[in-house]
Amino acid sequence: MSLVDAAIEAQGGLERWREIERIEVEFRTGGIALPLKSQPDLLRRVTAVAETGHPRVEFRGIGTFDSSDRRPAGMARRFRWTPQDVVHFAGYALWGYLAVPFVFADDDVDVVELSGRRLRVDFPPRIPAHCRTQVFHFDEDAVLTRLDYTAEVMLGPFARAHHRLYDHEWLDGLLVSRRRRVTPLSLPRPILVSLDIDGFRAY
Repeated sequence: MSLVDAAIEAQGGLERWREIERIEVEFRTGGIALPLKSQPDLLRRVTAVAETGHPRVEFRGIGTFDSSDRRPAGMARRFRWTPQDVVHFAGYALWGYLAVPFVFADDDVDVVELSGRRLRVDFPPRIPAHCRTQVFHFDEDAVLTRLDYTAEVMLGPFARAHHRLYDHEWLDGLLVSRRRRVTPLSLPRPILVSLDIDGFRAY
């Protein structure tokens, strides 16, 4: 079995993923990234509902991200984000975190297996992402443990990051990381973004 297929099965399998229309997530965020953009509190504690078939995420009481909407201009250059900017950033990021690795099976997603149980993935324009090319790391059980990317909307090409996943748990037929930490590339600190999941429902 290829690493792509093993990773999809380890997370719950395509059959289960395709049964799901929406995922509701209750979560908390922290880290220095949003405070640096003058938005320290908007996502402290949030409930979001993501559609699996299309990149769309509703943040209850805050706003809705839809991939058909144009990205707000100048996000990487501006140090003062609007709530719309935060919704865009958090929306595409959360949708991607939920959809990986299942979207790796899509025909227009280019996946190359690398040494060290890694996958290099090139995302098509229809899938919003931190950057087009990302590298995903898997353990011996084909469980995703880390991804490397550049969060282009934060600081352009300078926002290179490690994103680590912890505390995996089976919830509604999917293997979910309840705790995520993002740090600068090759550095343990500072924490750029933390994400802790308190509730998860797939239906």
